[in-house]
Amino acid sequence: MKSILEEFAYGSILPGGRTFKWDSEFAEAMSILTSCEKKLLDTLNADEKALYEKYTDAQGEIDELTAVKSFIYGYKLGLLMTAEAFITGGDLISG
Repeated sequence: MKSILEEFAYGSILPGGRTFKWDSEFAEAMSILTSCEKKLLDTLNADEKALYEKYTDAQGEIDELTAVKSFIYGYKLGLLMTAEAFITGGDLISG
């Protein structure tokens, strides 16, 4: 069984839908990416397309694994910061 954080990071537990604005930097980068990919695929033969698909699948898997590890690390770091704030919170008031 995966941890609750892994389930959350993999999207098995969703806090809400994620959207982006069509005029955002993300949308612009996605547009460039898809345009370049289409142009590249138009130049490849069947064997090269199969190799490219293996490459993009492996890159996607690496991206997912990296995102999950980064999410868990960041979440735990945030919890440690919160714990420290509770433990040393009196220092702020007694100044």
